[in-house]
Formats: sequence, C-alpha cells, structure tokens
Amino acid sequence: MEESRNNCPIWTRRSSRCQNDHCVDVSRYPASVEVCNSANPDTTLSFTDDSWRSFLRALGNNTVRLPYK
Repeated sequence: MEESRNNCPIWTRRSSRCQNDHCVDVSRYPASVEVCNSANPDTTLSFTDDSWRSFLRALGNNTVRLPYK
C-alpha cells in the first residue's frame, strides 16, 4: 500500500530470532499492516486490517499449514 509508506508507523516489531541480520519486521499503520525482510526493506507485503486479523486468528487456531523443511 503506497500511501501507508508515506505515514509513520504506529509501531514496528522485529522478530526475536534473526540470523545474520535477516529479520522479519512487522509495521502497523493506521489502515494497514506491512511485513518485510530487514535485509530487503524496499519489498513489503501489505495487508488490510481484516486480512491481518484473519491471518493471526488462523495462526492462533493452528489452521495455517506451514511447509516443513
């Protein structure tokens, strides 16, 4: 979401487990949430509030299937 980049985030949270400064950053803006890799901050994923809440609910309910290595 281009317009949210022009505003200051309300808060930003960096993942607690980082390797070689490759971290996941989550920034909350007034109307969206943006996620990026700290090694490449110019590329972000932007979510609406509803999409982000749905994602968090799915994580909390263990209904998100993550690939195993």
